[in-house]
Amino acid sequence: MDPFIKHVNSETILLSAFLKNQKESIMSTIRTYQEQVQEIVEKAISAVEEQQKALAAVSFEYIEKLYKLDTVKTKYDDVAGIAYNKARDVNKLVGSFASDLIAKFEKEEAPVKKTAAKKTTAKKAPAKKSAAAKAEATA
Repeated sequence: MDPFIKHVNSETILLSAFLKNQKESIMSTIRTYQEQVQEIVEKAISAVEEQQKALAAVSFEYIEKLYKLDTVKTKYDDVAGIAYNKARDVNKLVGSFASDLIAKFEKEEAPVKKTAAKKTTAKKAPAKKSAAAKAEATA
């Protein structure tokens, strides 16, 4: 084999390995960022929830001095809980979608070779006659 072709082949292999390593590194970094963003969003939801609960508690203390609103407070707490649980569900859904998207980019795609396949048209052989058709023809 020509020394130049050997050199080009070895350089191609080295470049391919380097690019694969770079891709894995980039995808790992993207995955880490995605996980960090998801954690930050979860912490933000929890912080807002805690602040909202504290503010609601103080508000309800003042209202209860004027009125008996235990059922309203219970309903309010239920609805707030549903809202924060939905926010967490959305965060998980977005995280799952981002993970799936990242996984698609991580997959190695095999190069697709297009071959020009020529279709050959074969002539059909005449259909064989059934035994009943043969009997009619001879009769």
